[in-house]
Amino acid sequence: MNQELIDQIRKVVEKVLQEQTPTTTQVAHEKQLLAIFGATQLELDEPLQQLRICEQDGWKITIILSQLATKVVNLEPIYEAFGKDNILDENDLTDIPIFVDAYQQIVLPVFSHPMVAKLALRLVDTPCSYLVFEALSKGKKVIAASDALNSGETSTEIGALEVQYVNVLSELGVQLVPLIQIAESVKEKTDSSHASLDKPLISASTISSLDANVRELVYANPAIITPLAREHAKKRGIKLTPKS
Repeated sequence: MNQELIDQIRKVVEKVLQEQTPTTTQVAHEKQLLAIFGATQLELDEPLQQLRICEQDGWKITIILSQLATKVVNLEPIYEAFGKDNILDENDLTDIPIFVDAYQQIVLPVFSHPMVAKLALRLVDTPCSYLVFEALSKGKKVIAASDALNSGETSTEIGALEVQYVNVLSELGVQLVPLIQIAESVKEKTDSSHASLDKPLISASTISSLDANVRELVYANPAIITPLAREHAKKRGIKLTPKS
């Protein structure tokens, strides 16, 4: 093999290696956040402010609008805050599983009553509801603002149903937080692959509240671990390790 051919091969190899090495821009964009807006009558000032805080912290944000949101929500503040290029209609989604893989966390900044009911009853008949379930099944962190559920605008019967729905959603892995804590919850424990717990009881909601990056939970020994908690941990690939 002559030197000229060797030099050509070296150049090809160096080019391939350069393409496979993450650039600074690519690394920065690893912090991908997906925000889903459903139908709501709440003001959008605070939800958008929380997302801006995440953006300032280095998160690249994409927004999806549910079909119902496009009919009842004033979209201008969303467009002004993040630009139309970063906003998608749920009907524009095609391969949802691949789409979900690109995002580390999902946020529902206006957790509407229709979305709560759909998720709790497992009615994944829209792209947005299916997307959330796909994210949960892959162990992604899903955060939802609880403010709309506490607005006091519903009847006693509907309120009682929502309590049941919230319990179901917690078991599924949805983290309900006050609206003003969305940004804080997004940034919480994003760099940790290990978690430690001293509680005597580990339930499915305990597993659900762990960050999406957690792969090992070290727990107090002895402790009671419910069967559903073990099932959730197995689905998310989390190793349960007793403290020595």
